[in-house]
Amino acid sequence: MSPDQQHRCTVQIKDDGAPYLAFEPSSGERSSYSNSLFTLDLRPGVTAEEARRLAAEINRALWGVSTTIF
Repeated sequence: MSPDQQHRCTVQIKDDGAPYLAFEPSSGERSSYSNSLFTLDLRPGVTAEEARRLAAEINRALWGVSTTIF
């Protein structure tokens, strides 16, 4: 079951300085996914600027995030 909540892709930075992508509710409210955070780890060497461009492209087309539980 997937909650009916729009999401956006944001760039976050790990303690070691490496960027990663996180999917957060567009409204800024608490996630309807039981307070979970969905993330994508990027390959080593990807810069924060590259991550921002990737997040912008994803956000251009992204409507929501879904899960399937078997």
